[in-house]
This record gives sequence, C-alpha cells and structure tokens, in this order.
Amino acid sequence: MASYGYENSTEINHYEVRPDTWIYLFEYKGKKYILVATDYFGDYDFDVFPHLLKFESDRLEFVLQREIPVKDGPSREKASGTLLFEYTD
Repeated sequence: MASYGYENSTEINHYEVRPDTWIYLFEYKGKKYILVATDYFGDYDFDVFPHLLKFESDRLEFVLQREIPVKDGPSREKASGTLLFEYTD
C-alpha cells in the first residue's frame, strides 16, 4: 500500500481467489480499497468502470470505482503484480 501512497491504511481482510491470486481489503480515511495481487493479470479485464468484481467462492461482490495509480516511478517496481482500486460494496 505504501507504493500507492496509503502507508497508514488498515487491512480489513484478505482472500485467496485463485492460485497465486489474492485480494486485500483496506480502509483509509473512510474510503475502501481493494489490492489485487497476482502473478498474471491476463485473465482480468478492468478497462470499464464502474466494474463489478465478483468472486463466486465466497460470494463477494465489489464495484470498482477507480484505479489508484502508483505514487511515483521508484515505487512502480515494488508494486509490480498489483493493482489498487477504490471500491464500494
């Protein structure tokens, strides 16, 4: 989360949604964030917002509001394999 500028965020929960793919739920200043961490993003399509992200195994649903960019160039390598979104549930 530090790579995105959210060092003081609080982790709410995390779930393994596929082998080598995890989602982490965070809260920061009253807003909710989901960090997707995976080895391969080829199976995911996040181009259209708002986008419903649904995981059948746990019946979790999130509506992605916007993608959060990495805060600066040096942080880009640390954030490799992750995407951060603001979401509503």
